Amino acid sequence: MAEHAIPNPVEFIGEWTLPGAAEARQPIPGVLSWSGARATLRLNEAFTPMRGAVFGDELGTYPAIHGVTVDSKLVSMLDAMGSGTSLSIGPAGFRQRETVFSSWAAVGNQHVDPQTTYSEMRVRIPGLQLWLGRSGMTWTMVDPTESSERAVVYRIENVPPEEVSVPSIDSTLGWVLDRDFTGDLVSKISVTSAGRLWLRPTHPRSLSWYFDQVGKVTTLLSLIAGTPMAPDHSSAVVAGSDAKVEVLVGLREAKYCEFKAGSDFFLVREALGCDFGLMLNQWFGIYESIAMPSQLALSVLNSEGLWLHVEFLSLMQALEGIHRALLPGSYTSPEKYEPIRLALSNAIPKDVTANHRDSLNARIRYGNEISLRKRLDALMQQLELPIRQRILGRDGLVPQSWVETRNYYTHWDESARGRVLDGPAMHRADVRLKHLLRALYLVTAGVPQASIEKALDGANHESQYLIQLNLAAHRERHPGSQAGALLHVDVKDAASPDDRNS
Repeated sequence: MAEHAIPNPVEFIGEWTLPGAAEARQPIPGVLSWSGARATLRLNEAFTPMRGAVFGDELGTYPAIHGVTVDSKLVSMLDAMGSGTSLSIGPAGFRQRETVFSSWAAVGNQHVDPQTTYSEMRVRIPGLQLWLGRSGMTWTMVDPTESSERAVVYRIENVPPEEVSVPSIDSTLGWVLDRDFTGDLVSKISVTSAGRLWLRPTHPRSLSWYFDQVGKVTTLLSLIAGTPMAPDHSSAVVAGSDAKVEVLVGLREAKYCEFKAGSDFFLVREALGCDFGLMLNQWFGIYESIAMPSQLALSVLNSEGLWLHVEFLSLMQALEGIHRALLPGSYTSPEKYEPIRLALSNAIPKDVTANHRDSLNARIRYGNEISLRKRLDALMQQLELPIRQRILGRDGLVPQSWVETRNYYTHWDESARGRVLDGPAMHRADVRLKHLLRALYLVTAGVPQASIEKALDGANHESQYLIQLNLAAHRERHPGSQAGALLHVDVKDAASPDDRNS
């Protein structure tokens, strides 16, 4: 089966029909164009001719559209919506055309529809083969003989797939290394490796279910790797048959790993310090509680070119999100707070206007929630001191100026304006906040803190940038000191509370 990669544009020219249409109609010629995020089908005629009054804003919805291309491919467009029809009147007479859009298309040896289920899915993830560290390639030097010169012998061995049972989703999940060989086997040969993730549930599932599970895995991989790990190709096996289809889907996080070496990653599998299969099970077990905040975290971590203030506020919101998902955030229980809420509400003077009263009651309703400062302090307790020191500086605490900056740009409290971060300081804070957010998620996923600490001293770009910031801060405090003195900070050298505001 020819590969149709998700980010690559492609066109399918053929004839298109609606499966199970009430009225038998001839197939309609048209062109389906995949842009990398959306499928657009431009038909020479409309599936449903206009009748009666015509307003021009009619939108048709189509659960499935089936096509047969001029090169004999079977293409299915799923959950499609028409953008309206256009009319043309000319020498050839009256013509009515239609354009249809969708985020789903399937290409293979069988037509599918939204009710079709699948027994297995495989997705190719750029960079996965590097992250897994499973090349299966070795080389040795061969000593020369009387009839030959010294040579290098390359050996490419089969790398068996790995798998792990994930009971929380009644599935088996695994990863495999694919290879593509090209060349003439005489003067030249090229080997291209690719890592694929596969998922096989105990019962057939829909495409949406599969991509939900794949998204959980790629979210974890992205947080560990320090780079986007979205799939660029997917294929599925139709349940009850051997028919395979390639699935083109508009992904929410359509960014791909561009790393060329294992040292580019924040953490690779061999450096995790724990079993990746066990970590996957732990991640699937807690994912529902952190689904929304993890997507915000991943979005800001993988975004480029964000305005400084937007990035800072998004990172602070992502930190608040993970706290709300994992840790208690109330001063007392709801039962104990209820009489306090009633007492405060009843104490509002009678002459307060209705709108003002509603505003005060809204604030009282949330009066049991702890402050952002307390949330951040509680998150810091999840990390050991060496990690906090590398990320936050010598005292290992979130600076009060970060909290005041967030509060100022959220509530515009002019009394705090003089204590907010300026541009350069906010940039440095953003670098540290990204590391903090990543470390918290990795600890939550089960990565040993010793592995995270080692990664923060690693050769990857993000860690090197953090090291440079720490060196600069160290030299500023201790002019003329040796650079290496920073990497193992003495707890006794912790900053005073006043230093935390600078």
